[in-house]
Amino acid sequence: MRLEVVDGKHGIIRVKIDYEDDLWLLSLLISKGDLVKSITSRDVSLGDEKRRISMVLTINVEKIEFQAFTNRLRIHGIVVDGPERFGVKGSHHTISIGVGDELTLYKSSWSPKLLEEFLKLVRPIKLILVAVDFDEYGIALVQSQGMRIIDEKNISLPISGEGFEDAKERELRELAKRIIEISKRFDINTVVIASPSTIKNELKAFIEQFDKNIHIYLDTVANGGYAGLQELLNRDTVRMILRDVAISEAGEILSEFDSLLVKDINRVAYGLDSIELAANIGAIEKIAIIDEMLSTFDDTKDKIEKILRIAAEKNAKIVIVPSDTPPGQRIKILGGAIAILRYSIELDKVINIK
Repeated sequence: MRLEVVDGKHGIIRVKIDYEDDLWLLSLLISKGDLVKSITSRDVSLGDEKRRISMVLTINVEKIEFQAFTNRLRIHGIVVDGPERFGVKGSHHTISIGVGDELTLYKSSWSPKLLEEFLKLVRPIKLILVAVDFDEYGIALVQSQGMRIIDEKNISLPISGEGFEDAKERELRELAKRIIEISKRFDINTVVIASPSTIKNELKAFIEQFDKNIHIYLDTVANGGYAGLQELLNRDTVRMILRDVAISEAGEILSEFDSLLVKDINRVAYGLDSIELAANIGAIEKIAIIDEMLSTFDDTKDKIEKILRIAAEKNAKIVIVPSDTPPGQRIKILGGAIAILRYSIELDKVINIK
């Protein structure tokens, strides 16, 4: 996500969505009563026929619809500015935002620290992408701001058959070690390798030979290097893996949660009231929250925003869990969010004191 503060005094922010992971962050930034301006489309009457016309509209936000791991954020509201000839002012309209879209946000309530706090919610890096062919390779990290290139290199292999296999094996061994080094440096154990040939299978075998703890996914792209990384980034494979990673992380937090319920119940919290209290005293180490909790526009959203901001400031691990998964359904029963605490605290007593 790219953010530009157009007017810091009045809270005018220009936003561009670079990756699907940005959409949940945007959903947290938008509040009821804000104004959103963007290019959109709308059915209008032109004589005896109706046509869908592209236009720039500004709406007063009433609600949003967001689901993690989908590719759109729907912003509902009343049109306050638009082309006069179409007579849309005062009508209900929905602006749909996806990857590559831009909008201008006019905050109804603004403080200079809002953007700084918001940026602390940037989600941690989840994934390493590798695109390789016989000419070049590229390695990148997937993060909420988009794709960050870590390494690129041209590969020189003999044109003739003599020495080709030995040179290829040497290059792939070096690349495997480089991927493992990056994996350890950024503490990521999920890698997607893509190539236009079976070279991805050979690279996978070398990585597993050196380190069996890395989870490897394979895909096919037309090229290695930067072009292959861009192609891979837009594939459904990456979206599915990110979803799998979030589900896996939520499952790990749930397992730890269940264990602590037996061993040390005062190291866990569930339900927004208890978790908010734990956040206020800086006690949250990990938090898992279902995605549908982010789409509300009542007092619950204000509470969630506060919890997540405090948790991010204290470097807590934040996991957004799809509601339609087994971990998500279990967390929903527990109030929509669970937290692992840094230390034991009797939250019930603290609540009673308050």
